[in-house]
Amino acid sequence: MDDPIQYPVPWDLVFGLTPHIMHGTQRSVDDFSAAVVARMKPEPKIRGLELLPEDPRFLLVANHYQRKGLWILHSASVATQAIRKRYGAGDPPVRWVVTANWPAVRLGPWKFTNPGDRLLPRVADALNCYAVSFAKNNPGFTARSIRRLLREAPRLTRPIGLFPEGVAGTAGKLTGPLPGVDRLILHLARSGVPAVPMAISESGGLIVQFGKTVAARELAAAPNSAQLMMERIAGLLA
Repeated sequence: MDDPIQYPVPWDLVFGLTPHIMHGTQRSVDDFSAAVVARMKPEPKIRGLELLPEDPRFLLVANHYQRKGLWILHSASVATQAIRKRYGAGDPPVRWVVTANWPAVRLGPWKFTNPGDRLLPRVADALNCYAVSFAKNNPGFTARSIRRLLREAPRLTRPIGLFPEGVAGTAGKLTGPLPGVDRLILHLARSGVPAVPMAISESGGLIVQFGKTVAARELAAAPNSAQLMMERIAGLLA
C-alpha cells in the first residue's frame, strides 16, 4: 500500500497572519486558501459542483478530515476554493466554524491557561471564522460566538462551513456529531437555511465531493439534524 501523500504545513502563510492578529484586521480568505491549495500536489479533485444550489446562503457540512501530513487547513482550503469556483468572487467564500478555545494545561495540581487559548481565537478572527470552544471547555465563549452567527446568518451571502465531528474527527473514519450541533443546524433551518453535505476523502490525492441539498424543512423535521447530515456524508463516502 502506498504511503499517504504528505502536504507540508504552509508556515509562511500562517505566520503571515501575524500583522492581522496584532491589529485585529482580516486576511483575504479567498487569497489565503488559494495559496494553500496551489501548493498541494497532486491537485485536489472537486466533484459534484453542479449539485450546489443557486442560492449560496446555506450550511456546508463536512467530515473533519485530518491526519498526520494533512492538516484540516488543507481540507478546508480546498472546500473554500471549490465554493469560490462555483459562486465566483466574494470574500470570504465560506465562513467556517472552528475550534479555537482550548482546555487549560494541567501539570500535577497546577492548571495553566493553554497558550493557544489566547492566540487561536485571534487567528480565527483574522480568517473571518466563527470561533467555538473545545467540547465542554468554555460554553460561554461558544454561546457568544453562536449567537453572533445566528444574528448574522440572515445577511450572509456565502455558506457557513461546519465540521460536526470537531477535532475528534480523523481521516478515513466518521465519528458522531458533537453535542449542540443539532441545535445549531435546527436554528438555522428554522430561519430557512438548508444544508449541503460534503465528503472529504483521498484516492491518489484529496477529493471533495458535494451532495444534494437537504431542505430546511427536512432538517427541521429530523429527530437529529446533525446525525442526518453525517448520514448523508457517509452515503457520499460509500
